[in-house]
Amino acid sequence: MDGIHLSKRIGIVGGGITGLISAYFLSLEGHKVDLYEKKTLLSETSSKTTKLIHGGIRYLENLQFHEVKNGINDRKWWLENFPDETKLQEIIVLSKRRFSSEILKFFVGIKIYETFAGRSNIKTGRLYKQEDLLSFGIKNDIAAGISFFDGLMQESVGEEIIKRCKSNGVNFYENHEIKSIRSEGFIEEKQYEKIIIATGPWISSFLKQNKIDTNKTIDYIKGSHLVIKRRIKNGLMFRDQKKQRYIFALPYKDNLLLGTTEQRVSTPEDKQALDSEVNYLLESINIYIDRPISKDEIIDSYAGVRPLIKSKVKDFHLSSRDFHIQKDKNLLSLFGGKWTTAPSIARNIVRIVNNE
Repeated sequence: MDGIHLSKRIGIVGGGITGLISAYFLSLEGHKVDLYEKKTLLSETSSKTTKLIHGGIRYLENLQFHEVKNGINDRKWWLENFPDETKLQEIIVLSKRRFSSEILKFFVGIKIYETFAGRSNIKTGRLYKQEDLLSFGIKNDIAAGISFFDGLMQESVGEEIIKRCKSNGVNFYENHEIKSIRSEGFIEEKQYEKIIIATGPWISSFLKQNKIDTNKTIDYIKGSHLVIKRRIKNGLMFRDQKKQRYIFALPYKDNLLLGTTEQRVSTPEDKQALDSEVNYLLESINIYIDRPISKDEIIDSYAGVRPLIKSKVKDFHLSSRDFHIQKDKNLLSLFGGKWTTAPSIARNIVRIVNNE
């Protein structure tokens, strides 16, 4: 808390993870918070993730150091504050060659990742030989692996956040669609000292609907996941079939969670995993495992649209997952971000609310 502040009435529109964590942090500061959600809490993009709590080791390749640092710090916060709902997860990066530029790149990248973490480093990874990988069901033409650790969350983490918010006096209004806001501090006809818009990929259309200008645009990037009836002990990270990006295979409720794809769509309502995406994910993982996965083993699939801030980068795979807070009088609008870095966003929100 920066100095002394008076309790304020805060209205939040959007019940995804960013809205919820902002509500939680603000309630800890003594502010009176009302949160409005069009559907039910955490039912949209926030429930369609890869379940990782991570700094984003892949983003080092794109030199997105600020975002990685935020993610690592927030990863520590999640693991410390929700020990029953999160756990450490080892993830092995696979390579077809034992001594290769790819393995060297990841060795350096993982060491940078762990160095960035400093005292927040959760555990040090290791090198895996071919014989080690064979015991995990990896093909015998995969020569080596190198591992790192991140966090993995259970579904119950969302329930716990909601419970803590309620115990701090946050009022939730679910199935309550807000259509009208004013930057002077009005949600419909109810007045607040600060309003926070946390509608994820719907932020641009919501602001436009309320005639609020912005120079930020959301790039709608859909990510699809498969839940497969197969157990996996160690997490895996590997290049896709086109060698353009990386995919995760992670343990999930005694099953295997496989994802994610990245496909540009025209609307945040486009949330169906297409056959082409299913084929892409299965074909990619089957390059590496000795017992191929068939479509018959898929027990569920889901997709969500990420609220990435549109940039000048032509290849959206290189787009940043960072966030931006736009201020308009008594209105704060949130662009970008991801589940892991919701605490960083919330800390910035608290700082603005307390100091204005």
